[in-house]
Amino acid sequence: MVSDTANPLVSVIIPCYNSAAHISEAIDSVLAQDYSNIEVIVVDDGSTDNSIDILRQFGDKIIVLQQANQGPAAARNAGMRIANGQFIAFNDSDDLWLPGKLTAQISYLQQHPDIGLCYCGWAIWHGETSLEQISAQLASTGPADTTEDTYYSGWLYLKLLKDSVIHTITAVLRRDVIDNIGMFNTEYRIGEDHDLWLRISQRYQMAKLSRTYAVYRDNPDSTTKKVHAKNFSLLVLESAIANYGLKCPSGEQASQPVVNHYLGARHFTYGYNAMMQGHRDKALVSFKGCIRYRYRLGKAILLSTICAVPQLYKLFLRKKTATS
Repeated sequence: MVSDTANPLVSVIIPCYNSAAHISEAIDSVLAQDYSNIEVIVVDDGSTDNSIDILRQFGDKIIVLQQANQGPAAARNAGMRIANGQFIAFNDSDDLWLPGKLTAQISYLQQHPDIGLCYCGWAIWHGETSLEQISAQLASTGPADTTEDTYYSGWLYLKLLKDSVIHTITAVLRRDVIDNIGMFNTEYRIGEDHDLWLRISQRYQMAKLSRTYAVYRDNPDSTTKKVHAKNFSLLVLESAIANYGLKCPSGEQASQPVVNHYLGARHFTYGYNAMMQGHRDKALVSFKGCIRYRYRLGKAILLSTICAVPQLYKLFLRKKTATS
C-alpha cells in the first residue's frame, strides 16, 4: 500500500468487452488526468474483437487482465482484487473523464474523512457533436472545483431507492469501503452498481460534486438497453427493501405508497421495453406488477390486455413499426 498521504494511489478499474472502437479514448482520458499517482487496470472480459491488441499498445501505462466473459460486475471485481490503491475509481470502456476529475474528488475525500464515496456530475453525449467539442464545452479551465451538491450528498439511501443517482464512471471511493461492504454482486447483469451504492448507503455518507467531470456515451448497443432474462432493476430494489426496509440511517423514512410507486415504475419500464422488443410474456408479467402497485393503472391495464391476446399484440407491433 502506498503511504503518500498527500497524493495517495488511486486504482482506476475499466472493464472492456468488444470495445475496440472506443477503449483508447476512455483510457487516454484517464491517463490525461493531472492527478498522476494512479494505476489503470483494464479487465478484458472475453472480447472477441481486437480490443486486447489495442490494450497491449499502451504497454506498461496500464495493467491488463483477461478473463472469460462474465459481465461488468465480475470484471470490476477482478480489477479490484489486484488493486493497490487507497482509493478505487471506475471508468467504462466507451466513456470519458474530463480534466481535473481525480484531483477534485481526492481533494474532497481527504478534506471529508466521514465521506465514503465521492461522485460528480456527468453529461450524456449523443454523438451530435465531436468528442473534442463536447470536451471543450464541459472542461474546467480553473483549479479543481470541489463545490458540493448538497441535495445529492449525505445519507442517500432514500434517494437511491428512487433512482440510481450515482453513475459508476463518476464514483471514487475509499478502499476500506469495499473491504467492509463487499464488491459488486455478479448475479446482477445490470444494476450491479445500484445494488452496491444501496449497500454502501447503509454504512457511509456520500457526496456529489456539482461540476461535470465525466461524459457518458449514449450507445444504442449498451447492455442497459437490452431486455434481459430478469428485471434486474426491480430485483435490486426489492432486495434493498427486504434487507434494509424503508428507513435511512439518518432517521428519515419513506412511506410505503411512495416506494410502491418506485416498484411500479420498474415494472412498467421493463414491461414496455419487453413489449416493444417482442417479449410478450415478460411484458404481461410486468404490467400485472404495475396493476398490483396501481402504477399508471389505466395504461397498465390496456397494455396487459394487449399482451394477453396474441392477435392484439401482433396488431400493436405492426402499427408501432409502421409509425416508427
